Amino acid sequence: MVEGGMMARNAKFSSLKMSAGLLLLSAVVLLAILAPLYAPYDSTLSPLAVDLDLLNAPPFTKGHLLGTDLLGRDILGQAMWGARASLIVGILAATIAVSFGSLWGAVSAFFGGPVDSLMMRAVDGLLSIPNIVLMLAINSFLQAQQVVGSLPAWLLDSLHVTAYSSGLLPLITVIFVISATTWLEAARIARARIKSVLVEEYVTAAKAIGVGARRMLARHLLPNAAPVIFVEATLLISDAVLMEAGLSYLGLGLGPATPSWGTMLTSAQESLIQGNWWTVLVPGLLITVTVMAVNLIGDSWLDATGGQGRMS
Repeated sequence: MVEGGMMARNAKFSSLKMSAGLLLLSAVVLLAILAPLYAPYDSTLSPLAVDLDLLNAPPFTKGHLLGTDLLGRDILGQAMWGARASLIVGILAATIAVSFGSLWGAVSAFFGGPVDSLMMRAVDGLLSIPNIVLMLAINSFLQAQQVVGSLPAWLLDSLHVTAYSSGLLPLITVIFVISATTWLEAARIARARIKSVLVEEYVTAAKAIGVGARRMLARHLLPNAAPVIFVEATLLISDAVLMEAGLSYLGLGLGPATPSWGTMLTSAQESLIQGNWWTVLVPGLLITVTVMAVNLIGDSWLDATGGQGRMS
């Protein structure tokens, strides 16, 4: 009876976490959706519109609800467009990382033996390199002048790269860099889950009737690992949001033409020294809320799936 009451309380608490996470994440998504309506690029509230007559205006200044930064740009407009950039990077990078990592781990577990050892030693080797070092190395290589110059003209044109603008190239680069450094955990988790599924009787029966490796992975193994993979995906989204903010803070992110929370933090350093706290508070708070929301969703799903996931 006591155990039943405890389980009911845990289920209720997990439900509250899920509700809180979805509510917070919905608020951030709403900011991103409303960005073109509140701050279109051809208006004075545009994240790129500079007003030298209204530098570092405090919150609730007429026409600027959350104030302006050191260049007179509207803080709320930047934050809303930054939400778009962070969510796009987070979701796409996490999707790529989880998809590739799960496939890698599943193939490794399914074939086992020397294949498993070789594939997982590669993962362990990459995991031994600090993430920030790997990110900076890949990012520096991809954005090198020689590499960009060697890209075919049709690709540069499709990414809107010109002599004056790098177009979508920084966005594609950041997504690739983050996914290239975060798929490793997904691979290890998928491998562990697939290993446990391989001993099930229905898998043995499928092997006995000659089901091929591709069908086995697609129809039996990966679907059974889906709950764990979903948990890892939610955690990777929050990781990706933090990584994008970190790269943008270091000046290696989405570039000055694409507003992001990390870029806002970088430009806010000088304002903070002058006592203009709101320029740091807004992007910092949004990053915290987004990461907290995604982690709450992932944590509640982790409880629902019996505690299997990154912490296993």
